[in-house]
Amino acid sequence: MAQAQSPSMTPPEPTIVDGKFVPTRDVPFSEALDAMIAEVRAGNAPNLGRFCGYCYTPLEAGRRVCPTCDTSADDVPARDKISRTVAQVYTAKRKREGRYVHGAAWAGILLGTAVSTGLIVILPDWTKIFAIIFLIVGSYYIASYLGNVAIQDYAYRRGLRQFSAAWQDFLALRAQGATDEEEPPDLDS
Repeated sequence: MAQAQSPSMTPPEPTIVDGKFVPTRDVPFSEALDAMIAEVRAGNAPNLGRFCGYCYTPLEAGRRVCPTCDTSADDVPARDKISRTVAQVYTAKRKREGRYVHGAAWAGILLGTAVSTGLIVILPDWTKIFAIIFLIVGSYYIASYLGNVAIQDYAYRRGLRQFSAAWQDFLALRAQGATDEEEPPDLDS
C-alpha cells in the first residue's frame, strides 16, 4: 500500500468545519473506533462487537445506520470484528501524529539545552545556576508546549491526511476482493 499514487488518484482532503474534523464517507475516521482499536491492541478489550460494514465504526445494539458514514446495515451488512487492515490504517494515523508530536518535543528539549548552554557561556560565575535551572525547568516547558500545544493540531491534520490516503488504498483492496483474513500490507508509510 505504499505505492505512489498518480496525480489523478489523490486522496480526498479531510473535512474541517470551525476547526473540527467532520467525518464523511470519503474520510470516515471514527474517534470511537480509534479508541477501541487502541484498547484491543493493548489487550484491554476483545476484537468483538457490532461494526459498520463500510467504515467499521462501532454500532450500538439496534442501530441500523452508521453515525460516521451514514451507511445502512441493509446496504452493507454489519461486521462482528475489526479488520486487521483497518486496524493498521488507524495505527498508521496514530504513528504519523506521534512522529510530529515527538519530533516537536525533542526540538523543545534541544532548544532548551542550547539556550542553557548559551547562558552558561555568557553568565558570570555564581549566576550559572540560573542556566542549570533553565535547563531543567525551561526545557520541560518548551518541550511540553511544542509537543502538546504548538504542533498538535498540525499533527492531527497530517494524521487525517495519512488516514485518508490509507483508507482509499484499503477501499481499492476491498474492491479487488481482499478479505479481512488475509495478511494486511504495510500501511506505515
